[in-house]
Amino acid sequence: MSSNSEDKNRLSLCDIIMPYVYIRSLLIYDYHIDNLEKLFNEYLHLYCPQAFQCIIYDENKLLDGRIVEQERKIFSYESRINESSSRYLNNDCSIEDLFPYGIIPTDISPLIFIHQIDFQDGTILAFGCHHYFSDGHGFSSLGQRFSLWLKEKNPPLFDHDRSKLRCSSSIKFDHPEMSINEPSYSLSNLISTTNTIVKRFTKEYLFDKFEITNKNLSTNDILTGWLTKIISQIRNLPSETIIKVGMAMNGQTFLPYINDNYFGNCSFYVCLSFLMFNLNHLTVNELAQWVNIEKRKFMTYEYIQSALSFIDKHHQSSIIHLGWEPSGGIDLSFTNWSKFPLYKCDFGQGQAKAFRIPLIIFDGLIFILPTLNNDEIELHITLKSQHAQLLLNELNETNIIYMLVSSSSNDQLLDRINIDIPPNAQINAHRPILIGNEAIYLSWTMGSDPDLVSSNITALPQI
Repeated sequence: MSSNSEDKNRLSLCDIIMPYVYIRSLLIYDYHIDNLEKLFNEYLHLYCPQAFQCIIYDENKLLDGRIVEQERKIFSYESRINESSSRYLNNDCSIEDLFPYGIIPTDISPLIFIHQIDFQDGTILAFGCHHYFSDGHGFSSLGQRFSLWLKEKNPPLFDHDRSKLRCSSSIKFDHPEMSINEPSYSLSNLISTTNTIVKRFTKEYLFDKFEITNKNLSTNDILTGWLTKIISQIRNLPSETIIKVGMAMNGQTFLPYINDNYFGNCSFYVCLSFLMFNLNHLTVNELAQWVNIEKRKFMTYEYIQSALSFIDKHHQSSIIHLGWEPSGGIDLSFTNWSKFPLYKCDFGQGQAKAFRIPLIIFDGLIFILPTLNNDEIELHITLKSQHAQLLLNELNETNIIYMLVSSSSNDQLLDRINIDIPPNAQINAHRPILIGNEAIYLSWTMGSDPDLVSSNITALPQI
């Protein structure tokens, strides 16, 4: 192997700062897919032969690595023909048992895997990519181009030259998005019980809800400002607190020697710092505009070159950590996949009916995912359980109290009053009775007659 070839196959400066995890997700189809293994292997040998190889590390350079030839099996198959795939359409249903590998790659696991499961009513494709091998953008492009290749279209070849992201100049900026200091984590925060909230929104809804005046703002800008504000308020943080928000950005747009055909990590981090006082007093419109301005300071050729220099200087001697606390603290992490062509993978009879990711357990991690509707995004927000419930109440607007007052003069029976209420609202119906200066609330109880039910005193007196 030539030295030039070795350099192209060495992990890039972007690869080595990625988390050592699999990017895992699945697509659900309402039809059966035939001969996928043979065709996918043929496609990879033509367009991405590195997928069959593995990463090895030099004994004296454990923070470095190379992709070398060592054949690994990528495709696996399973039949659950007596089961329905429809149960996995619901985000409440765990999908962990559908993956052949866990979140952490092993020495013998492949760089890419795809696991086909045939169900009674369709097919599920569970797939994953080693994050040192490529990012979400690269892996989703690989899938989309494979589906085009199946239609006898000839997608462009991928660029596998990782040496393009090893070049560097000098460190010209501070880089709050990265740190060489070992983070300190609270054990109680790491083991806290978390819940994930799933909600869908359109860009039009968000613009109308928050009266956004700048039409150049992105959905990501609005969500970052809004969710940072509302979650930090739910956490009841003091006004002098600084909340850091981290997110990844695609660097391909800003590097002239990298284009959309590059296969590998080209993700760089953005880290924004919010003062709690400002989160309390600025509107979502004002916060979104601030996010839009601040993030652009990270999105330049000069800044990215400086970031590469920072990694180059430190990675041989230190592990490079994120510049914010990604889980369990007061910071937030955003991952935006909403522009990835995930639903466009058509294997013969149409696009996928659903896209799902495994359960998130890390407090403060927010995923922005695509849906079948190009104008709609799906939010996955993971927080400590008590904070998640408060956020859900806010999102469902269940903090409104509805007072139902009966006009019945009958002391024994009360007429039931029916009103229209928002979906998912939690309603407790009471009638107040004034006794002297005290109001006692009588709650409805169930009875055999749906329109006439007896009442019981269950509430405490209130002055």
